[in-house]
Amino acid sequence: MIITKLQVIDWYDDIITSIVSFENNIYIFNCIHKNFIDGLKTYYCVKIDDESFKQIGNIIEKKSLTKIDWNVINMIFKKNNKNNNVFLLNIDSLFVGLDIVFSKAGSSDIISIEFPFDISNLY
Repeated sequence: MIITKLQVIDWYDDIITSIVSFENNIYIFNCIHKNFIDGLKTYYCVKIDDESFKQIGNIIEKKSLTKIDWNVINMIFKKNNKNNNVFLLNIDSLFVGLDIVFSKAGSSDIISIEFPFDISNLY
């Protein structure tokens, strides 16, 4: 799948939470692991619907997110954080035009994430 659109929600120290679009699918990508030796990152990818994408898009346009905005993003994430919607991706960087291949997440791979994501657990 080729990334057609990438919108950063939150970024700190090369750890990114973003909305990533492909031709027909939209995902919340969150970096959950970074190998500081080779730079390879593991992204937790949750498929969302078009309405959720519009809601998050409106939030991103504000540039400065409030606690209420993060609560909406968390609600959308939790609603979609289910076995058939979760994928993993190991890659060093994300950019528009990149061709990626997901790994299907098993039920034991599903984790709960709270946004904004506390990157201290990656160090």
